[in-house]
Amino acid sequence: MKQILPLLFILISSFCVVAQKDCRVAEYQQQVISNNPQLLNRYTAIENFTRNSLNTPTAVAAADSAKAAVPAIIVIPVIVHVLYNNVQQNLSDAQVMSQIEALNRDFRGTNADKINTPAYFAVVSADAGFEFKLARIDPKGYATSGIIRKQTNIQMFGLDDRIKYNRIGGDDAWDSKKYLNIWVGNIAGGVLGYTSKPGGPAEVDGVVINTSAFGTVGLVAAPFNLGRTATHEIGHWLNLRHTWGDAYCGDDEVDDTPQQRGSNRGCPSGEKITCGTSLHGDMYMNFMDLTNDACMFMFTNGQSKRMRALFAKGGARYDLLNSTALTGMPVIQPIVNPVPAPTASQEVQVSVYPNPAGSFVILSTSENEAVTDGQITIYNNIGQPVISLLMSGNRLSINVSHLPAGMYVIRKVNGGTVSVTKFIKK
Repeated sequence: MKQILPLLFILISSFCVVAQKDCRVAEYQQQVISNNPQLLNRYTAIENFTRNSLNTPTAVAAADSAKAAVPAIIVIPVIVHVLYNNVQQNLSDAQVMSQIEALNRDFRGTNADKINTPAYFAVVSADAGFEFKLARIDPKGYATSGIIRKQTNIQMFGLDDRIKYNRIGGDDAWDSKKYLNIWVGNIAGGVLGYTSKPGGPAEVDGVVINTSAFGTVGLVAAPFNLGRTATHEIGHWLNLRHTWGDAYCGDDEVDDTPQQRGSNRGCPSGEKITCGTSLHGDMYMNFMDLTNDACMFMFTNGQSKRMRALFAKGGARYDLLNSTALTGMPVIQPIVNPVPAPTASQEVQVSVYPNPAGSFVILSTSENEAVTDGQITIYNNIGQPVISLLMSGNRLSINVSHLPAGMYVIRKVNGGTVSVTKFIKK
């Protein structure tokens, strides 16, 4: 619901930290601005660009459609940084993939619980037009699974962005013009997640999610076990505000979300009129409110337009449209320390599953094999190397979603030992 508010308050309020479904807006954003006061000018420019983009008449926009058109489906390359203090916190591939799948359902409007949207709000419920995929190519051009796992001596991370810096126990961001960085770790104080704002410092750009609220399987804990914390936070990363505009009956800069007095929690039901300006009251089932995961299930057309405005030519996230993190053929990673040529008697079999494979294969070797860096090379059916990467330990997840269907050979060289196996990409 439109309403004029001081621009400074709007800019500060657009940055959310969810803490047990509470929000520490000013605490985190003021911290970022105090470190770099010039950011306020950048945030203001992005908001002005967004407003102009949304208010541009269709006829004017059409004149430059070849340059300004935003794809119907915007695909976002994702790199997930898993920070764990103990092995129990090291998320499985299945938990990571469950979060990606949940994001795709929520942002495409294919989530099954969307059917619970009341008819009077269903008319503005939207397919926001975003899809998320784990990155296939890292910043150096090498193949990646889109998941980084790093053990840290930090037991709990706070709101100081420590999780985002390798030198102090976190993990450095990948290029924010090419990737959406998602950090997952144990966050203090029951905080479920927090996010950066479009136009903020590149080294902290992205989303942080608590291990217990990431995905839909594994270590997640009800009532935040359907992946909606990441949906909510990525909404902020895409320039959405809370539905109440972070003020008493405030403004979220979206026309088709009704005014509401403040946040909703738990699982409300029926019509809940708190501001008196809406026929049906609060849209508490919106992803940008603070209800339980099972009770939020929609974005609106207006929210979709606001998010997509970032990807117009000149928009704050336009560069992501040109990312090569999901396309092309990865370069072959060089072997830093060449190993001696093994003899045939040294060949051993390794296991790979699932087989046939879809998006990923898991490579595992015997537990008694020495845990040292091994060179992994995957060859296609005519003997060409298509993926090369290093393996540490006895288990490795490999992203093969970009490979054509067919038969492939995996060869692992570890010291004087060669491990060979085959798999089928369906």
